[in-house]
Amino acid sequence: MRVFFIFLVLLQCALLASLGFLPTDAIPYHEVLPQDKILHFSGFLILTFLTFFIWDGPKRLHNLILTAIPIGGLAFASEILQPILSPSRTYDSHDIVANVCGTIIGLLLATGADYLRALRYSSRPRTSNYEAVELDLV
Repeated sequence: MRVFFIFLVLLQCALLASLGFLPTDAIPYHEVLPQDKILHFSGFLILTFLTFFIWDGPKRLHNLILTAIPIGGLAFASEILQPILSPSRTYDSHDIVANVCGTIIGLLLATGADYLRALRYSSRPRTSNYEAVELDLV
């Protein structure tokens, strides 16, 4: 596990939780482009991207599964629990759609970044060559 990414994920979770408990009237709203949906989308995009790089899995699919399941569950659970934990907030199915879209785009970006990172490090020339050493045991 990568400790720096764990710290960033916890920081992002704290930010999302604090925004989740804001009263609805404290979030600016516009009919054409609701800022609430932008916050849901961007928050889960960043959270998913950072969570992907916590894991040191041997394969990219391993990291993808370890990220998609908990963040996908959080995308649904956060919206279902929000009216219970904060009476000023209400359930909105469009928020779940924004959460899931942010999660999917975050997974795509993280997978692409991981692919480019692996491509960069696999094309490096190796600087050390190992040769057999003859031992004289007598």
